[in-house]
Amino acid sequence: MKNYLLILPIAFLVTYSQLIMKWRSNTTDQFESCTFLQSIAKLLTDPVVLSAYCAALIASFGWLYVVTKLPLTVAFPVYIGITIVMVSLGGWWFLSETLTATKIVAVMLIMGGIILGVSADA
Repeated sequence: MKNYLLILPIAFLVTYSQLIMKWRSNTTDQFESCTFLQSIAKLLTDPVVLSAYCAALIASFGWLYVVTKLPLTVAFPVYIGITIVMVSLGGWWFLSETLTATKIVAVMLIMGGIILGVSADA
């Protein structure tokens, strides 16, 4: 069980990365008069976006460590499930995205699957 906790910081870093990228890409007014390459250049020079890329890079290195400690067939679904839950909640909390009853049920089913997956491996 202790090794499964290693997934949490990776999921947090990936969630941060996804939320930041969505937040910064929502500022469409700064990209309206730009070409695609100019928009990319603006994003790549944005320190907040760069922090999101750094978080994703650190998460990928952390993932390399996790897969040495856990079976991939359990670690990957748990990682994806936790990330989906955190991105859904973060999108609702920080980005004011809609969290419908269907999404809440889906998140609860994902959490149930994570619990089943971890307990089946224990």
